Amino acid sequence: MSSDIKMQDVELDPACYAPYASPRRFITDWTDKLWITRGIGRLGDHYAKDIKVHTCYGETYGFDDVISNSLQKMVAFPNRGGGHDDVIWEARGTSSFVSSHRVFNNATHLGHWTYGPPTGKDWVNRGIAHCLIVDGKVTEEWVIRDEYAVLEHLGLDPFEIARQLAVRSPVLGAEIGSLENAPALSGAVSDPLAVGISGTRPQRFERECARVCQMFEEVWNARLFDSVGDYFDETIVCQTVRLRRVMNLAPYQLEVMKLLAAFPDGKIEVRDIVANYSEDLGLRIGVIWLLRGTYSGSPIYGAVNQAPVKILGASHFELRGDKIIREWRIYDEIAVIAQILKANTTAA
Repeated sequence: MSSDIKMQDVELDPACYAPYASPRRFITDWTDKLWITRGIGRLGDHYAKDIKVHTCYGETYGFDDVISNSLQKMVAFPNRGGGHDDVIWEARGTSSFVSSHRVFNNATHLGHWTYGPPTGKDWVNRGIAHCLIVDGKVTEEWVIRDEYAVLEHLGLDPFEIARQLAVRSPVLGAEIGSLENAPALSGAVSDPLAVGISGTRPQRFERECARVCQMFEEVWNARLFDSVGDYFDETIVCQTVRLRRVMNLAPYQLEVMKLLAAFPDGKIEVRDIVANYSEDLGLRIGVIWLLRGTYSGSPIYGAVNQAPVKILGASHFELRGDKIIREWRIYDEIAVIAQILKANTTAA
């Protein structure tokens, strides 16, 4: 296959990722300007004034909120860095593209944050930012982070933090709106192979993307765990929340089953899908998914209370031929616990 640029930029106007050499560099170089050299004001270079940011706790609207949140986080974690694990991007017409950016974050808690006063401790986690870029501006973003890993490393009680978040969002002070306030994440679900929450997809890698969607239907929704081997290589490696790593088919099966055991009626909906091929990394497919269920099974997150839960998650898949050889799966367990605890408060 040809290079990343030749495969993906045939119809993409270079002006939509200028002044950078490629969509990948647009994401990585600009991110470094913001967080490594602390150019927060440069958010305006490529963030739309009316940007929508969807998180696992609710939504924020507008450029000022993004600036405010970023400033507070930079003071709390002034040495925040991280590696750009991957940028899976795909064109959305000729003047826009979607980017699924996976980052391995690291920082030291040196300032006040929503989690409390500085602990002086280091933390690492993974996160995925799924962005829609139109004419060089990020107009919408879906952000998913493994916050449980952060709290573990800081020595804080995840359930106590989740209890606090059950009545307010991390920074803005609004109640958790779950995902119902996000129009793109509620109502009827379209065919994500054709049109997802980021817009109309190009007709590329259709067979491979269809197999990923079919995998979610068979393995997750139909509970055909014995079909894992049809989609995954026998040496599959899955990196997931709390920095867990499982390898080979049987451990992979159990990792899926453990999450569903807490939400036995849970069903996954694929909301967006993006595919990218490059000579250095091969074919990767990024997915934004939403799992809906009730907390009615295994008491993984405390006493079972039948709470309705929505888990916004993201997965990155690396393929070789017809088999998936690696998956990175991110979701926010603190947001899950907060929904469960909020149901207790509401019932009371």
